[in-house]
Amino acid sequence: MIEVIEEHGAVCEKHLDHFQPGTEDTEWLPHIGRRGWCLVTTDARIRRNTLEKEAVRASGVRMFYFSRNQLSGKEMGAALKRALPQMEELVNVQPAPFTASINKKGDVTLRDTFDIARSEKIEQP
Repeated sequence: MIEVIEEHGAVCEKHLDHFQPGTEDTEWLPHIGRRGWCLVTTDARIRRNTLEKEAVRASGVRMFYFSRNQLSGKEMGAALKRALPQMEELVNVQPAPFTASINKKGDVTLRDTFDIARSEKIEQP
């Protein structure tokens, strides 16, 4: 997945380059927000865990997650490649914090803006 992001021209930081294995999500999520990074994860549970969801909101994290964690690495890479233009557009128009899902086809859907209950699909070109 990292290669796909870098091929798109974006800088990609690896979690383990900054945080120890086993670091609690509530500890590292604020660092993502402070640095203005976008989070791309396969851990959709973050958006349902109360403490982690609050860390995303309070830290201003822009979180993209794969809606199905059963995808192979190759499938995730292909979906991410198709999703990147939509992700970039969402980052440019939607203030942080937010969560958005990426499906197997590469469609990006805004899921939570933490202030407006809405869900809208970002159309692919």
